[in-house]
Amino acid sequence: MFDNELIEINDLKSPKGTLVLGHLPQFNTYNKHQVLERWVEECGELFKIHFVGKEFVVSANPDFNNKMLRLRPEGFKRFSKIDEILKEMGVDGVFNAEGDAWKRHRKPTAEALSVKNVKAYYPVILDKTNEVLKKFKNYSKQGTIVDVQKEFMAFTIDITTEIAFGHKLDTINNKSNRFQKHLEVIFPMINTRVTAPIPIWRYFKRKKDKILIDSLKSIEKVIYEFINDAKKRITENPALKEQPSNFLEALLVENKDANFTDEEIYGNVFTMLLAGEDTTSNTLSWGMFYLAQHPEVVVKVREEAILVYSEDVPHIYENVDDLKYANAVAQEAMRLKPTTPQLYLEANEDVIVENVSIPKGTSIILQNKVAQTHNDYFSNPNSFIPERWIESECPMHKNHVPSVMRAFGGGARYCPGMHLAKTEMIVLISTLCKHFDFKLEVEPETIREQFEFTMYPENLKITFVPVK
Repeated sequence: MFDNELIEINDLKSPKGTLVLGHLPQFNTYNKHQVLERWVEECGELFKIHFVGKEFVVSANPDFNNKMLRLRPEGFKRFSKIDEILKEMGVDGVFNAEGDAWKRHRKPTAEALSVKNVKAYYPVILDKTNEVLKKFKNYSKQGTIVDVQKEFMAFTIDITTEIAFGHKLDTINNKSNRFQKHLEVIFPMINTRVTAPIPIWRYFKRKKDKILIDSLKSIEKVIYEFINDAKKRITENPALKEQPSNFLEALLVENKDANFTDEEIYGNVFTMLLAGEDTTSNTLSWGMFYLAQHPEVVVKVREEAILVYSEDVPHIYENVDDLKYANAVAQEAMRLKPTTPQLYLEANEDVIVENVSIPKGTSIILQNKVAQTHNDYFSNPNSFIPERWIESECPMHKNHVPSVMRAFGGGARYCPGMHLAKTEMIVLISTLCKHFDFKLEVEPETIREQFEFTMYPENLKITFVPVK
């Protein structure tokens, strides 16, 4: 990446900013990920910025980023302010744990979300997919213009809460549920607080801070009730130790060596709810954004679905592995529109990466979107071409480097919910393409990338047209 000469952080370029506030006014916006992309164009793949004196190194180089991710958890940790904010909210789980604490959390959490357990959860995914299909068939009969971001959020919330602890919300069918409304408060507040130069909420509680406190208390009350219920069920029904019916039961069963406290169990369940709610629904929404503009891709997904399963939905878990083109659509959506376009790290020790000297305590932003849409790594990088993910068709593309993808993180700390998320995406994409064509009801350029800790499409409106 760089010449052999050692590079110090002070030597790095910096985009234009103000003397006191630095780059904060430009960064504190709905599209902060795109601000970083513009700064990459201005300063190159490695540069520095500061927010009221707090300095960050920004890297858009995938090799550099990959080496830092692979040095976790010993060399680098998640940006400490994220952990600080989450713990302040009462969340202490695998997402924000570090060092030995993370190692305790990782194994039981990964086991609870293993392929074996996702297979056991598959009936939940099928049930919710059928509910969405039924609802969208009604929409298509009525010619309803659909806010797909909202609908897919309901789909993933219903799946996540039932898989997390067996609780049926039914937000798909517009059943109002306060628990779901409380969850929706969390991500925007995390996003706001992580980059806030002054923690005003610790000294003065504004209206939004009071709403957050109320939501956190309500969520905590519900989850602790479920923890106690799950412990009782496992005691009364030992068969659950072999085949747990949800994530919470699986976590309690796997909790042999880790010896989690109830607070840590709560933190991991809470983390799953947050992670499972937004990232999967956002990718599904971006997938629909592209499918509505590429009817030829919809036809190919449909042809595959007809070949693989005769029912309305992929009725058995084994169908998912055969839906390779639906998987390619999901992969391509994640490449073009990553819902987590940047990751935040902090150096645990003095370290040299690619001839760059990084002192202990340095805060780093890994910008991942640039590489995923760059000619060096993908041919026709800004075009939606799912075929690039099909092995038999990949040679038609000059460049194809999947290793630069960071949709689920990287290194030892990749997202343990990856298999569950992919399963949800593949099943719903295949099902909807089998039954509908899609008409984008707004101009593509009016659909804005909105960032609230994750990135989603704002103003995405689609009409579902039934297949003749």
